[in-house]
Amino acid sequence: MVCMQDMKKESCSQTTFDLLFYEMKQAMMNAHPQDNVTVGSMIQEDLYNVLAAMLRQEEEYECHDYLEFDDTKIDETCRTKMTEWVFQVVDCTRLQRETASVSMSYLDRFMCTSSPTAKKARLDRKEYQLVVLTTLYIATKIFEPFAMDASLVSKLSRGVHSEEEIIALEYEILVALQWKVNGKLTSPLHYCICTLCLK
Repeated sequence: MVCMQDMKKESCSQTTFDLLFYEMKQAMMNAHPQDNVTVGSMIQEDLYNVLAAMLRQEEEYECHDYLEFDDTKIDETCRTKMTEWVFQVVDCTRLQRETASVSMSYLDRFMCTSSPTAKKARLDRKEYQLVVLTTLYIATKIFEPFAMDASLVSKLSRGVHSEEEIIALEYEILVALQWKVNGKLTSPLHYCICTLCLK
């Protein structure tokens, strides 16, 4: 366990890393008490590498609060309504709820970029709705066993946004996100720890 003196000496991120490493190791060893020797020796290097990779990925997928930007007309109420709508669509179509979370992660990360459409969407709620539709479309294509057709996504907007607009924006979003679309959850570390504890 990391002692208080070590915590003062180390950087915050290193301390967090060490605490996560210790907690995950304990969870795995408690989950497999009969294999403590094997798990204990195997876990040191593998778990350290997994945690380091996950922390790097989380830093790459980090975004800023675009609701605080000076040039935005989008507020918390607008984002909340769109989030609720995305979850309703996911629930009605029996998609995984995680797909909705991933979609909102794409939305938030895209809205922080310098993309012309992101700038426009911060000023125009109709454009913001198009971005929300398109990020759901992308998340569905990546994380669901079947792809949601762009024409269906257009129908979800009640014809406000065309199939062509959605397909064109898909590419712009992917480029703006630098094609980094494989983050499974907004907090993969939390997911990993929960999974280990449940085994």
